[in-house]
Amino acid sequence: MAQQTSPLFGAGQPSPSVNVNASDGVYDKFVLIRWEPAEKAGEYRVFRAVSPAGASMVELTRVWQKSTWFCDYSAEKGRDYYYAVMSSDGKNTAPLSRFDKGYLKKEDKYANDESLSAIEPDKYAAGKQVFVLVADMKTSGERFQSGDELALSIGLQNIFDEPTPRTDIRILLSKDPVWDFDDVLLSSKSYSGFPATMKATLSESFRLPDNLVAGDYYLIAVASPEGNILQAKIGALPIKITQP
Repeated sequence: MAQQTSPLFGAGQPSPSVNVNASDGVYDKFVLIRWEPAEKAGEYRVFRAVSPAGASMVELTRVWQKSTWFCDYSAEKGRDYYYAVMSSDGKNTAPLSRFDKGYLKKEDKYANDESLSAIEPDKYAAGKQVFVLVADMKTSGERFQSGDELALSIGLQNIFDEPTPRTDIRILLSKDPVWDFDDVLLSSKSYSGFPATMKATLSESFRLPDNLVAGDYYLIAVASPEGNILQAKIGALPIKITQP
């Protein structure tokens, strides 16, 4: 599908997606691929190969997507796959990211996806962690001014067959799509958890800070399971701040 030109991004080329991570034998029905938002990019496509050199590469996504995760339900048990992500700013595409290996849960084999847990699992656990993903973000417009009231809808999804633990959801304003401690906190709420196999839309409203310099910004949603920022799942939405 032809991609649309977006006026929200600068003239610079988008950077390749980084820290692409595919789950290693954690789930028996899908391989979960996650990556960090690429600089100056807001759209992504996911590719799969059968070797780290890109042999027999196919595209898994049918259209450009804004979320920074993807579930490969077409993976077959007993096979290793290699996943890569292409990023775009709506006009230009970045080079393909590095490949990362992923595979389905294997029979009678201990497997641990280290990206999903900072705690070393014991011999009775497979390292599975249940969390909610930020699937999509939308606002009523694309251009705002300092001090404006802003309504934001956040698509959340629990892809697991059990409820999530307590989850903190923070909304921040940033100059880039990467969450860091220089970002401005706009909203923070804590939820007791989300039901199994849930798809829902969370509506938030807040006031933008005063005296913002005109330019390109990002709204960043951070979903932290049990308040653990090291395991946070992140979504980013570009907006433009204009002069009054």
